[in-house]
Amino acid sequence: MSDYSAKNYETARFGKAIIFLTILCAMFAGYWVWNIVAGRVIDRPNLLLITLDTCRKDHLSVYGYDRDTSPGLVALARDGFAFENVFTVATNSLPSHATIMTGLYPFQHGTITNGAKLDIAVPTLAEFLVKRGYNTAGFVGYYALGEESGLNQGFEDFQFHKVKSHNHDEKELKDDVKGFVAALNWIRDWNESNKAIKDKTTQKRSNFFVWLHVQNIHESYDPPSPYDSLFMKISKPGRLSGFPDGFRAYCSNDLADAWRNGVLPEKYQKEATALYDGEIRLADDYLSKIFSYLKESGLYEKTLIVTTADHGEVLFEKVAKGFSKNGPGHTGRYNDVSLRVPLIIKPVKSSEFNVGKKPSQLISTLDIAPTLIDTLGFRVPSWVSGKSFKNMMANESSQEINSEIYFQETPFKNTTYTGVRNASFKLAVKKTLNESRYILVDVKNDPKELELLVLEKVSKAKKLQEKLDEFQSRFDDFNLSEIGKMSEKMQKALKDGGYLRDETSL
Repeated sequence: MSDYSAKNYETARFGKAIIFLTILCAMFAGYWVWNIVAGRVIDRPNLLLITLDTCRKDHLSVYGYDRDTSPGLVALARDGFAFENVFTVATNSLPSHATIMTGLYPFQHGTITNGAKLDIAVPTLAEFLVKRGYNTAGFVGYYALGEESGLNQGFEDFQFHKVKSHNHDEKELKDDVKGFVAALNWIRDWNESNKAIKDKTTQKRSNFFVWLHVQNIHESYDPPSPYDSLFMKISKPGRLSGFPDGFRAYCSNDLADAWRNGVLPEKYQKEATALYDGEIRLADDYLSKIFSYLKESGLYEKTLIVTTADHGEVLFEKVAKGFSKNGPGHTGRYNDVSLRVPLIIKPVKSSEFNVGKKPSQLISTLDIAPTLIDTLGFRVPSWVSGKSFKNMMANESSQEINSEIYFQETPFKNTTYTGVRNASFKLAVKKTLNESRYILVDVKNDPKELELLVLEKVSKAKKLQEKLDEFQSRFDDFNLSEIGKMSEKMQKALKDGGYLRDETSL
């Protein structure tokens, strides 16, 4: 063989080797990418989402409340972030939770009031994660969030554990905490099952997404012992004008009737508030049991833990006449005590976040779903309306997430509440068939919302009204008559629980 031919031969051999190696690399890369997609290479976090029904941010010691209501959440926040300015899109449980689970406004996901049902075509966070290899389980304590609500979409295991309320029978602690126990047992069983699989094979462990809805804090304010006297000794049913069978400080219906009729002594207001705080401490204590197990089992550092609320609660703050009625309850649909919610996010240990901060940026519960998806390492889908604030947590940036946030719901037939809020002002409108009534509050200088402003006299409010009008125009064609239809079973459950009321009964 000539030198020329030999060189050509060697060149050809070398070229074939390069091609072969290239093919091998491509195959390896393809296999590696496939494994990432399948969740076998990237060790994604687990997700525990906790929603505290009817929980006021300003009644949590993690946010500076003077009663020790949330030591467990204080410890959780040290490992994460306690956000200061988070607002719900709705003050009814179903529309609010549906937004948390979808990243969509109520007029987009269609569940604008309790008793409606989420359309099966609307994608949820659970569906998103179960398709990506997560084991999913949901535990709810309110019938209107049960299977008939459609929020079970994407959950492989979905359980309803009723929390007694409004019937005021003697409560036992074991009956009031079944949801917590069920969630803890599920996580424990999941962990043991996955350890067994790991011991037998080299298969990568899967991840879990658990949603725990905590109904205990919701009215009426009647925690079981010892939480019923944790912060104050409570009177037995006593005599009060208009209550021939005795007045009960734990009964939200009695409280509301007496408060609105001007006959509620301050003593009972203090007792009701102490009972409300006792409900929060009960929830915190049993959440702490779950956190303790996560730590003992080594799951805590691998789990993204998120605690928020669907809405707050009006206790004895006065609200504007004709717009909504005075509490107790969450009927002050424009007031910050109803709209502002806690949000505590504890990332996994391997994250790049600098924890222990209390970010003050304006955030909507609309932003929770995209932020969780982003933080878990997935691309945020295009159908989500909210914005991820993961980068803000990672960079300690003062960047603005939202220049304003919006809220919107239709709790009663033909009555819709909408509003817009920025760092300085809040504008809300109550729209009925006959009229539209606006309320303007200077939230910066009047944080307790004691003085309502005249819209026409505040020059800065004009731009806010334009933004609100534009937001409302997005759902002007939304057919309210086709949604919110509920079954007879749902109607009975809501009436039995004291939830199904019209506007005049508030």
